[in-house]
Amino acid sequence: MIRSQRILFLFLFSIGLVTVFSCNVARKVPLQNIAKVSIPDTVEVQLSEEARKEFEYLFIEGLKQRTLGNFDEAIKIFSRCLEIDSRSSATLYEMANIHVNKGDYQSSMFMLEKAVILNPGNKYYHILLEKVYQQNKLYEKASSEYEILEKLVPDNPDFSFYKAGLMVMAGKKEEALAIYNQLEQKMGVIEPIAIGKQQIYVQLGNKQAAYDEIEKLIKVSPAVSKYYGLLADMYLADKNRDKALENYNKILKIDPNDGFVHLSIANFYLECNDSLKAYDHIKLAFKNSALEFETKAQMYLLMIKPGPGKITDSHQLELLQILIDAHIDDERPRAFMVDYLQSTRQIEEARRQMRLVIDMKKDNYQYWERLLLLNNDLLDWQAMYIDSRKALDYFPEQPLIYILRSVGLLQQKNYGELLTVIDSGLVHVKSEPKILSQLYTYRAEAFYNLKRYNEAFDVFDKVVELDPENYMALNNYAYYLTLKGERLGIAEKLSAKVIQANPDNATYLDTYAWVFFVKKDFQLARFYMETALSKVTDDSSVLIEHYGDILFYLNDKENALIQWKKSLQKGNPSKILKQKIAEKRYIETKEN
Repeated sequence: MIRSQRILFLFLFSIGLVTVFSCNVARKVPLQNIAKVSIPDTVEVQLSEEARKEFEYLFIEGLKQRTLGNFDEAIKIFSRCLEIDSRSSATLYEMANIHVNKGDYQSSMFMLEKAVILNPGNKYYHILLEKVYQQNKLYEKASSEYEILEKLVPDNPDFSFYKAGLMVMAGKKEEALAIYNQLEQKMGVIEPIAIGKQQIYVQLGNKQAAYDEIEKLIKVSPAVSKYYGLLADMYLADKNRDKALENYNKILKIDPNDGFVHLSIANFYLECNDSLKAYDHIKLAFKNSALEFETKAQMYLLMIKPGPGKITDSHQLELLQILIDAHIDDERPRAFMVDYLQSTRQIEEARRQMRLVIDMKKDNYQYWERLLLLNNDLLDWQAMYIDSRKALDYFPEQPLIYILRSVGLLQQKNYGELLTVIDSGLVHVKSEPKILSQLYTYRAEAFYNLKRYNEAFDVFDKVVELDPENYMALNNYAYYLTLKGERLGIAEKLSAKVIQANPDNATYLDTYAWVFFVKKDFQLARFYMETALSKVTDDSSVLIEHYGDILFYLNDKENALIQWKKSLQKGNPSKILKQKIAEKRYIETKEN
């Protein structure tokens, strides 16, 4: 449940957060202090004065390079230090630190193990070695390091906690319990110890002992509401709903506005399949502005998940408005509102809310991308033009923005600026074939519409090479070749490949039919055009005109005229079509 998860996150360092706390124990020591203390302590061979000075110079230079982030250079320098004095534990420690930063925990472990042999009294060596053991999943060895640290720093009780946590991770649960019991004798009943023991008892299957640990906490601190929440969650996990609800209600008596408990009770009612009561408590929790948004977001996403417990659209909208009001300066609830509006096809309002989101947080790339995609859904190319320019001010390195800007410019027939935008986009795309293919596709389209046909076809060839599965580009390339009456064999191969991968796409089938029409294979053209018309889901006026053209050449001129008229009725604006109807004959359309 939500409450117990939060308690575990905050307090069960002994189970899952040992590494984090280990870092806190290792107090930072200024680099210059390490150098001053470590060098004389660890140069255990007799060095000449010249060698000693060279060693000290190199050691300090190594520290400098490490601080600057020049890790490889620092390793080279420290290696020269070891050539002078192979028993320098300080050098081994610094090299181990660099390997840790580079994620090489195996090398760092070997160096630290040698360093602690050479200088067993340096606590910082043991602290780093413990961390490295953890990274290598050697939890029992890591625990042993804390035994050493307990002796080196006897006034730090934290080490015992960490040791217990590592014993749990090593599977030594009984040994961990023994450590916790020793701590309890010294420190009394306190939260980290009791919760650590409770979790071990749960893992051992000793449920009564687990309950007893939380009851001990409640006895010591009866006004701390979170302990009742943990107890309630345990009862709920054991299907004891009455005891769970009893403890949840105890929390409400202590703090009626506790957002966590309202969410926990909501979970309780959800498990009881009472979504209406759960919803009432969720609303109370969501209205609490002190409860962090992340926790509410988890519950919100649970409530809108498809299934029996999913809330209605009106309840979802109500929760979203509550979240927005409770976190007025946070853009994320409004981003959730955009999701809802998109799912209910309120695209215009979704875009309005998305603009509000971006006004609150302009440096979030995902938000700009969503706005541009909403513009695309609305076919608002002017807005795409304006918003993509603003997005590039913040994210000039994002290729998708260039792609969406290109779409808008292509639709606006602004081919000159489109070519400029593509050139800028290509600067930021180095080796991503599919993105390059998209940009080159739009460049080819621009060239073709500018009647620079040879350049267009050269670019289309590059697109096919970059991404042989860019079916939109392959289809358009094939169609443009037929309009020019050029390279019809290549056009047929390209189009065949496209419909093989997309057999139900009417537009692609139309292109394939048109290839055969231009090649004067009118029977095949008719077959594929009739197939295309059977797959049409939207505007079919152009396909119907093409069908009429094919019928004309099959000497079915009466039906050809019927199809042309039908195409005109469906809104085909072609002037050539009107001429065909008027003259009752096919008139060829060919690119100049």
